[in-house]
Amino acid sequence: MNRIAYQALVLLVCGVTLVGLIAARPLAPSPAPALAASLLPRAQAAAPRSAPAARSPSSAHPAAVQRPSRAALRRALADDPAARVQPRPKAPAPRPAPARIPGNGPKLRGALVAQTERLDLYIGKGSFSQAQVADRAAKLERVLRAAEDYFGTTLKHRVSIGFYRVPPKKGVRGMAYTAERRVELYYRAGEDMGRATTIAMHELGHHLEAQRYGEQAQRRADTILHEGMATWIASIRWLDQCGASSWRERAQQLRASGVPLKLRTAERYGADNAYELWASFVDFLARRYGWDALDKLYASGSGRALGSANYRGVLGKSLDELADEWRDWVNG
Repeated sequence: MNRIAYQALVLLVCGVTLVGLIAARPLAPSPAPALAASLLPRAQAAAPRSAPAARSPSSAHPAAVQRPSRAALRRALADDPAARVQPRPKAPAPRPAPARIPGNGPKLRGALVAQTERLDLYIGKGSFSQAQVADRAAKLERVLRAAEDYFGTTLKHRVSIGFYRVPPKKGVRGMAYTAERRVELYYRAGEDMGRATTIAMHELGHHLEAQRYGEQAQRRADTILHEGMATWIASIRWLDQCGASSWRERAQQLRASGVPLKLRTAERYGADNAYELWASFVDFLARRYGWDALDKLYASGSGRALGSANYRGVLGKSLDELADEWRDWVNG
């Protein structure tokens, strides 16, 4: 055997050996999303003024998954080939800064540290510092504008946001008191201001619901639609923190982690997961049946009980039938 043939044979043997070693290497499993430790107490239909409490969006997603860019999120949220109807809007066009709403929002406990065009920001003891909240003011105004653009509804009155250390119930991160035009967020000093901003977007989403549908309709809205809609309004920030590019993908992630795709019992697996599954369902309804039908469905609620909206009267199908369609969409 000549020298050239011998070298070729050696290279071939080494290559086969290397491929075998790579193929035999075990793959590292991706960590499954962690479930929220506490369950969300279901709000009663007669509960005055306040929306159900929000938890922080779960950061539990496979660590190896790269977060999509904001541009990719917007494209994915607007474009779904499995849908017959596109959600509103596709890609919000930049618009001029909103005019300042004159006057002051409701006075809250603590110190008033900043005002934006539509928001008054208060801080209590033991939460973020006054400097942190003041520095975050412009961002919170931009978050409100993004929510308005995505939902297609503009806030017509000032809202006061207060940051406090102690929540009314363990695990609660935010409350929207829509009739009183205020939001409360519950974070200790040193916690993640970015997550607090996402919860602020969710709670401001409840105020936009009240603006769009009316205070009475918002109070009696089916919790699936009420919380699902507010979470959907916060899509850009919420999905970014989950590492998903769409609500369909987020539902797929939850299913892969062992969370059943069941709307009525979603709270058994954590408040975050319930909100996200309900947001996925809202996204599906907007795409499949259109916003006119979804608006009518939201306004048809008769209380906070899951399934209180008139699904059959508005869409011609029961909640369970629509849930089957949604699961097919997620699994498709």
